[in-house]
Amino acid sequence: MASAAAGSTATVSAVKPEGVAEALKNLGYTAELAKDANGDPLINADIGGWQAALLFYECNEKTHDGCQSLQFVANFTAEKKFTAEDAVRFNRNTRFASVSLGKDDAVMMTWDVVTGKGIDFEVFSNSVDMFRSAMDTLGTEVFK
Repeated sequence: MASAAAGSTATVSAVKPEGVAEALKNLGYTAELAKDANGDPLINADIGGWQAALLFYECNEKTHDGCQSLQFVANFTAEKKFTAEDAVRFNRNTRFASVSLGKDDAVMMTWDVVTGKGIDFEVFSNSVDMFRSAMDTLGTEVFK
């Protein structure tokens, strides 16, 4: 882990998408900065072997900068039956996660993080670890 990112004064903020990508890389994950269909920042990442995306919210509508929050998103195509009741149970047992069901057995998990002008790198790291753990748990429920 890079010492600058691990320092007690380092912060991570959606205001600086490149800093979010760098923080993920410093945690040992892959992170590719891109833009979504609206022009807002987007990060495609591999977190613990799972494909995920980080969407940026509360961005300036015209300049697409100044974003204030992130949403981690993971999509799964279930191989095992995963029902609405399973999603409700998962949501009840997994703080901060929100699981929803789509067409064709699609299962989507989101995880919101408000960063404002910056959160401590350690807090960001804990959020990423908890998201990865939730993906691990959900993965065992939807795959054979």
